[in-house]
Amino acid sequence: MKRSSRLPLLLLTMASLSACATVTSGTDHTLLVESDPAGATCILQPQGASIGAVNPTPGSVRISKSRHDISVNCEKADHEATSRTVTAGFQSMTLGNILIGGVIGVAADLASGAAITYPDSVKVGLWPRSFRTAAARDAFFEGRLADTRADFAKQIQSAEGACGGSTDQNCLQRLRELRLQEQEEIRCIEERRTTIPVGT
Repeated sequence: MKRSSRLPLLLLTMASLSACATVTSGTDHTLLVESDPAGATCILQPQGASIGAVNPTPGSVRISKSRHDISVNCEKADHEATSRTVTAGFQSMTLGNILIGGVIGVAADLASGAAITYPDSVKVGLWPRSFRTAAARDAFFEGRLADTRADFAKQIQSAEGACGGSTDQNCLQRLRELRLQEQEEIRCIEERRTTIPVGT
């Protein structure tokens, strides 16, 4: 009787040890950095610290994942320096970690970056310092608006997929942030249309 009574205790102990396990994997990510036009120098910075560079674009860089968004800052001759934000997402797999790995497993994934996902690529549109004609300016900005809408549509779709249909407030907040970023970028593009000179 004494030996059999220890079995539940043994199983419970094994389960508690597995609570430290994680179900996600991979703390690095390869990001393709492109620019329009190509041939730019781009520096990647989460929270102001450089973690990689591409020179010239297009090119790929391997980065360590974290919960922070990444600012991609690009420069090219005859163009203004331009930045683009790469948004960090949350893998839906990590929600399953609550069942398999427990809270400790989730914390481990967040700390290591394994719970974080980034898009596969980012494209930074550089602003010309001037345009030869008004028609060239308008064609440029119409193309930039179309590219921006298409890019954010991909990011939002990716974020929705990462959430896996969850109503988790962090997932919903990330989607709201992406939509606000899209609105702000469109506003910025329309504003710049009126400020870059023509015929200089």
